[in-house]
Amino acid sequence: MEKIGLKYGLLTAAALIVYFFLMRLLGLVHIIELRFLNGLIMAAGVVLAIRAYKKAMEGNIPYFKGLGTGLITAVVGTVVFAAFMVVYVKTAGHSMIEMLSAERYFGERVESTPGVVIFSVLLLEGVISGFMFAFIAMQWFKQRQHKVPGAP
Repeated sequence: MEKIGLKYGLLTAAALIVYFFLMRLLGLVHIIELRFLNGLIMAAGVVLAIRAYKKAMEGNIPYFKGLGTGLITAVVGTVVFAAFMVVYVKTAGHSMIEMLSAERYFGERVESTPGVVIFSVLLLEGVISGFMFAFIAMQWFKQRQHKVPGAP
């Protein structure tokens, strides 16, 4: 469960980073609405991780183990992407903090470090959405037969 979550979390983070650079290259980073696609990338990573776990378990996936696999994927993907964004902002992207401040995500005035801003926005957004995607996906992947274990 942990290996699959870690693998797909890293793949999800890589996809988020590639998407960020594509948006940067096209000059679309300032369009906040395009961050919706981050959620679709996260959803794909979580669903693929749960599907891989189900395949590894030969089709019999315990509900909470599948949910945990999706949550591990979301946390790893989000933390790696947030760490990348902190490094990016500190080295090349100070305008990003100004953009987040202008959108008033943090009230009237942001008096915090870029790390706090990036981690709070991305962690809240990524982990919560990742958990929701895992919960929704597990409604599909859970066992179809509802039998009491050990019953005839």
